[in-house]
Amino acid sequence: MAPTNARVIVVGGGLAGLSAACELLERGCNVTILEKEENLGGNSSKATTGIAAPGNSLQAAAGITDDGSDLASLDGPEGSALVKVGPQDMQWLTKILGVDSELVLRLTPGHKTARTIGTKTHFPGAVITYAAIHVLQQVSNVKPDRLEIVANAKVTKLLTSANKVTGVEVMVNGAVTTMFGPVILATGGFAGDYGPGSILATMAKTYMGYPTTNDERASGDGVKLGKDIGAGTANLDTVQLTPTAAVMQGQADAQFKVVVSDAISGAGAKLIDANGKCFCEELSSAQDRVEAMATSKPPFRLVITEEQAKSVEWLVNFYTQRKVMQTYSSASALASEMRVKGLDPAIAPGVKLFVATVTPALYTCSGGLTTGWQQAQAGRVLNQSGKAIEGLFAAGEATSTPFVKLWAVCGIPLLYAIYSGRMAGRAVASGITNGDAVQDLRDLIISSITSPAKVAQGEMSPSEAAPAADEKPLEQLSMEELVAKVKDLLANGAVAGAAAAPAAPAAPSGIPMDEVKKHNKKEDAWIVINGDVIDVTKWIPIHPGGEQAIVAYLGQDASDEWNMIHKAGTIEKNLVAEGGNGAVKKGKLGGAAAPAAGGGAVAGGGGLTMDEVSKHTAESDVWIVINGHAWDVTKWLAVHPGGTQAITGYAGKDATDEWNMIHKPGTIEKNMFPANPNGPVDKGAVSGAAVSAVAAAPADDEDPAPSGNGGISGPIGALVFLGINIVKMLLRTVFLTGNFKFNLDNNRKGTIRSACFLLTFTIVHVAGNFVGMIKGPLEANGEGYFFDRLAWTGGFGIWKEGPLGMSVVELYLAAALCLHVSVALKRSWDISLNYTIGTGRWNMLLSGLTILFFLTIHLADIRFSTKMTYTMLRPPTYFVAFPGVLEGRVFYETDESIPLVRVRDIYSREVELFKDVGTSMLYTACIVVFWAHMLIGWKKLVPADAMQIPKDHVRVVTWLGWVASTAIVSMYLSVVWFTYFAPIQQVEHVA
Repeated sequence: MAPTNARVIVVGGGLAGLSAACELLERGCNVTILEKEENLGGNSSKATTGIAAPGNSLQAAAGITDDGSDLASLDGPEGSALVKVGPQDMQWLTKILGVDSELVLRLTPGHKTARTIGTKTHFPGAVITYAAIHVLQQVSNVKPDRLEIVANAKVTKLLTSANKVTGVEVMVNGAVTTMFGPVILATGGFAGDYGPGSILATMAKTYMGYPTTNDERASGDGVKLGKDIGAGTANLDTVQLTPTAAVMQGQADAQFKVVVSDAISGAGAKLIDANGKCFCEELSSAQDRVEAMATSKPPFRLVITEEQAKSVEWLVNFYTQRKVMQTYSSASALASEMRVKGLDPAIAPGVKLFVATVTPALYTCSGGLTTGWQQAQAGRVLNQSGKAIEGLFAAGEATSTPFVKLWAVCGIPLLYAIYSGRMAGRAVASGITNGDAVQDLRDLIISSITSPAKVAQGEMSPSEAAPAADEKPLEQLSMEELVAKVKDLLANGAVAGAAAAPAAPAAPSGIPMDEVKKHNKKEDAWIVINGDVIDVTKWIPIHPGGEQAIVAYLGQDASDEWNMIHKAGTIEKNLVAEGGNGAVKKGKLGGAAAPAAGGGAVAGGGGLTMDEVSKHTAESDVWIVINGHAWDVTKWLAVHPGGTQAITGYAGKDATDEWNMIHKPGTIEKNMFPANPNGPVDKGAVSGAAVSAVAAAPADDEDPAPSGNGGISGPIGALVFLGINIVKMLLRTVFLTGNFKFNLDNNRKGTIRSACFLLTFTIVHVAGNFVGMIKGPLEANGEGYFFDRLAWTGGFGIWKEGPLGMSVVELYLAAALCLHVSVALKRSWDISLNYTIGTGRWNMLLSGLTILFFLTIHLADIRFSTKMTYTMLRPPTYFVAFPGVLEGRVFYETDESIPLVRVRDIYSREVELFKDVGTSMLYTACIVVFWAHMLIGWKKLVPADAMQIPKDHVRVVTWLGWVASTAIVSMYLSVVWFTYFAPIQQVEHVA
């Protein structure tokens, strides 16, 4: 029976949608998968624990007899059917995908025995969904008539005719089109959307106060589409919570949480409360543990010993490396941090512990569209009257599940995704092909992998065309033999003829493909991605999608498959230096395949065009191009540390050169969405984008500033971190910034550290000036002598005369000032001069030059003045008159036993200057410019990595700096105008 031409539309590329697609393809249906994101996988790809499957083959191999009766008894016949049939569906899928060798058996919460299917390494959701994507992409590449996969495709409406769903209206890359055929809605749940009008906000308000483990993809799209045409819904007020959502340091208030795998609880981890006591059974269901949390004292911690962690070593290492879990030397060390006398006796003392702070969070949705479960209505969406809507089907979390207790058991939601996906696929196929199996999907995979691109063209002799005498027919192959054949075909392709293909044009210089083919073993593994040859040997063990997703392409060009699964820029983000623990770029491929549309970063080939980018110039829709990729920076405008004008000046344009001059490598990737909800969004590679003409800005080798509030919330935290990091900047000195070289570079660390010292000195200087002028000649002159009496340190105690004769404080001040000015001028020359004045990029340069002019005048007026007179003063013995501080007397003594000293009469010199209105006006104008310079500079300085201000405190620290700057300027202006208006106090001068 040949495949039918009818095309089934599967909306959603998560596990339910992928399972439905596999079932449909097996049954002879042609399929289109529509995924609103750039990559398939959905929330399923983040599943951390596994699939509950009573009676599975791993249990049989372990001698475990399990009929799942304890689960089947939790809910009605629908739950019983899931427990009975679901495990068979799971094994059907894993065999198709060839991942059985990566599966392990785990004991997890909610189960009386080990029956949850996990993976040896990596998250099971990622391993299974990536394998499914890989298989389906192979089919799509070679048999596009059978399977079409469309990413960035958001379905906006279901098309109907005479109460029948006939297709969808879909927006693909901004263009609206229509597609016709039966529709399966597999769009996932709604636990990631907190917006006004969302399902959570309108139907499940009681959950709005919880954080979520779902990202923004889980927005209930399928439920909304179904409701628009009269589909029934149920249980929309019900969301399952997980008790193990991680509260990472500094991110207590973050809405999105990372879930800690329940496999760790299954390995023996204990939940403890703020008193260090266990308050629930670790193997009870998620619902039971969450309810126990509601009556216990937070914060809660999940604690596992080093010995227990051995069975889940990959998971614990993963969480520890990412600071989700912390390591403690013993239970007493943890108790000490918690400020409790001791931990629960259930936690072994004296052994190493791994600990995660956890909280309840939204996890999965058991409410959604109502679907049938029996016979003719199975998998079909029902209307509000309970009748099936012709042409509309649903699967996964887009549906309402009739089992509540069972849904709270670990691994059931993933099992349901496969079970309901396959059910919907069968239901659709029954109306198209009468339900007859057309082709085993393994057979289809084999024929798909025999890609025309890998088949040599030419004539075959009859003997060559005939199968080998000892070759088994495909239907007689065992699973192991079939997997081996698949891997062989993936590695070598199928030779369709002996004659050589016509010679290809000469390839460009680079690493030849023949060389790449030699590196096809796990111990020596190379692949090609978008024209780059990548050594993935050390990346294979830590690849989030599992080893098989990479091993299948060793020695080959994997560009198409890679771009289907991954966001553009993913490989670049994971590159490490030679010898590092990750992917290593070996160089360009000679004669590489062109990158597929939307993938890769090779300038000039494939992807978006500059014409498309140039359309996005409005403030509500801003794109720019950086290093060959288009970035949607609309939401980033409001939070960009350099201000909006720095971005809007390049809206719709290629800003590569300007970006690289200012920013160190990886800056945009570090800020990008979804890690930063308001960050830039990578829209893909741009054809014809310019290659950078300048080197990237020198890296300042600083770690990124901490996320969250650093553990101390509110204004107190902002003050604490501001103080700590200003002191660090001062102690590190301006000599260790990396700018002092034979060739000056524009590393902004030089301006940051020197600015911290100059600001600190300015505060001390203005406070002294302010007090001195208000208190009169003795205080003003005493403050001047405070610095003069350090003159013995001039020339570091060696050179007492000449330019080096200044005190060590003045020498350091001069060094900081020279560094600040020189690096600022260098950065302005490299960066600001490329902009017009109207962009605002000249503000720091112009104000800085004004201040430099002002400082030159000020030093000539005071420090190096030839008009300075002298007077006599009794200076404090120890620099400050401590007994007189409470009297407002800081820099001079009244005790006549202290000898008089000849000092500069700074008071009279300032009176002479500021009694002149022109000089006072000049000083006033320059001080106001200095104020503007401080305000702008402080806003740029605070979020810099070098400052290490936790991100939650950046706004408050910025305001604190602005307040301090305003206070500084107010005092400077007060000195000028107080002197101008105040009566002159006479000073007795000496020669």
